[in-house]
Amino acid sequence: MIDSPAEFRATNCNQPEPQTEIPMKTAACIFLALLTASFAQTVPDGKLTVAGQTTKLTQVYAYSTKGFFDEKKDDTVVLLTDRAITDAQLRDGFALRRLAEEGKLSFVQETISTAGQIVNFTVGHRAFKMSPSGGSTEHRFEGKLDGKTVSGKVYTRGLQESFGGTKYEYTASFQAPVQPKK
Repeated sequence: MIDSPAEFRATNCNQPEPQTEIPMKTAACIFLALLTASFAQTVPDGKLTVAGQTTKLTQVYAYSTKGFFDEKKDDTVVLLTDRAITDAQLRDGFALRRLAEEGKLSFVQETISTAGQIVNFTVGHRAFKMSPSGGSTEHRFEGKLDGKTVSGKVYTRGLQESFGGTKYEYTASFQAPVQPKK
């Protein structure tokens, strides 16, 4: 009889595994690595320039949301940031803007319709008195989305000016898996 966890480990965990289990474990590890890689995001090639200061956009996230203009069709939200964020922050616009105001995050967020139109945007950076947001034909998306992935390029058509007079522009190429609606 085994009387303690230490005795169990000594009896069971230090034994070499039979040879037939090693190939199965190797196959499982390879499968998990491939599965993880299929859900991984690619590093975007992007930059955000605000008040003459350029920040490299190094992370991309995407998720489905209820349609902005047509609730029967899902829109895709693309978020490009200069650092990693948590899952809780990803869908929390207030948290994103607060982090930007505190100088802890710079970001570009685009809501893209199924037709490929940007129907809403928000840009976050510590230099803004108020983050620019809304709809504008000066914010562009060129690419494709299929509900499972989104890829392409977002950019401003030239230098933009926020309500507080802060000038900004951005451009980013990216590819990302689209997380489902919550």
